[in-house]
Amino acid sequence: MKARGKMAVGATALSFMMMLTACGSDTGSVAGTTGSAAPSGGAEGAKSGKQVEISFANWISVEDGTKEAYNQLIAEFEKTHPNIKVKSIGIPFAQFKDQVLVSSAGGNPPDVTMSNQNFTPAFVGAKIADPLNDLLGGDMMSDIVDGSKAGVTFDGKVMAMPWAPHPSALFWNKTLFKKAGLDPEKPPTTWDEMIQDAKKIAALGKDEKGTPIYGIGETGASDSYTGNMLLRIAYSYGGKFVDDQGSIIYDQGTALKDALSYMKDMIGGKISPKGAMMSDLRPMFATGALGMIVDGDFGRTNFRNMSGKGAEFDKEWGVTTVPVGKTGKSETFFTEHQLVVSAGSKNKPEAAEFVKFLVSKEAMGIYHKLNGVMSSRKSIAALPEMNEDTYSKVFNEQMKSASPLPATNPKFDNAMKNSTDMIVIVTEGGKSPDEAISTVVPKIKELYKK
Repeated sequence: MKARGKMAVGATALSFMMMLTACGSDTGSVAGTTGSAAPSGGAEGAKSGKQVEISFANWISVEDGTKEAYNQLIAEFEKTHPNIKVKSIGIPFAQFKDQVLVSSAGGNPPDVTMSNQNFTPAFVGAKIADPLNDLLGGDMMSDIVDGSKAGVTFDGKVMAMPWAPHPSALFWNKTLFKKAGLDPEKPPTTWDEMIQDAKKIAALGKDEKGTPIYGIGETGASDSYTGNMLLRIAYSYGGKFVDDQGSIIYDQGTALKDALSYMKDMIGGKISPKGAMMSDLRPMFATGALGMIVDGDFGRTNFRNMSGKGAEFDKEWGVTTVPVGKTGKSETFFTEHQLVVSAGSKNKPEAAEFVKFLVSKEAMGIYHKLNGVMSSRKSIAALPEMNEDTYSKVFNEQMKSASPLPATNPKFDNAMKNSTDMIVIVTEGGKSPDEAISTVVPKIKELYKK
């Protein structure tokens, strides 16, 4: 990292630590606070009715698409738990993991922190996360969807509570399908069909305003999410990242080579834009410049907002499970939001109560209504109100074949980011998939040894 980058990260982390210190030592107002500050009371506070303040590190309070859901969730929690106030520590997603790690190492952990399947291994490795088996109870543990539970279990202990599972499914633009001579009501069901459909849509060239039209959007930016999506593609070709012992086998067989060949074909052939982040692809889909995109269950809300058409935009797209690849099943991952109770929290009973609420029927009803997210709890995922339309049913069906990310190693997030170098090598460097693999995978294996 360049010196300027280090200074920026350091300054941001220091600012975050100062905010958390303020949460624990000052009863004055702090930016981002929900409710007034109150003294810490721990378990005694919960019993006596004495107000307790807990801090919640999250990214959904600072993202436009989820701010309203966040505000309603906190308001409902504080209404039903008048002795607990929640202080929001909103952190942009790109800086989230590093800031939580730095602040916790400095002795100022949030009581509860959001996480995901890339971040949780790092939090577990840094001993930030507290086991939840006893804090949340056996009934809650047995209610977690199996695939989600596997992704948060470390040495037999559940270290994060799955919140919103976000299995990725395939969205398609019906208008572009029709323009390309495809049946707008018939999405691809196999990987090969998806590729052919994407090429036909890209052949449209540009729209009436001169904007390029792409057949499918695959991420190519150098971030860990892109690494996750490359791994998802490799799974469709029959690959695996690690074996049962945790050793990296990403380069064994032909799956990774096939996945990189697919990326080279899509990006090199201008079927998919080059170097794109999901934040680039989503508005492209919402404005009719992208034929297909693989995205999570919050897609509907995002696309409605980004299109400027609201619910009317629903007429122009559909969603279906990810097309079947070489394995014969719809391969995708849980790219879920999770909740961690900090090992250093002084308010664990209240923190656990907050987590229980956020995954409750009432809270998930709010989150589902506003953002379309599903639940990682079996009992809630099966409720009629969580399966009220085709959209919900598709994502509940996708959960059945979704896999947990193989993320138990604390270096997984870094490995995923490093793996994106292979995409750059084949799409911009003009090298073969074999050359990309031989250059990058040994570095990832070395990373796992450290």
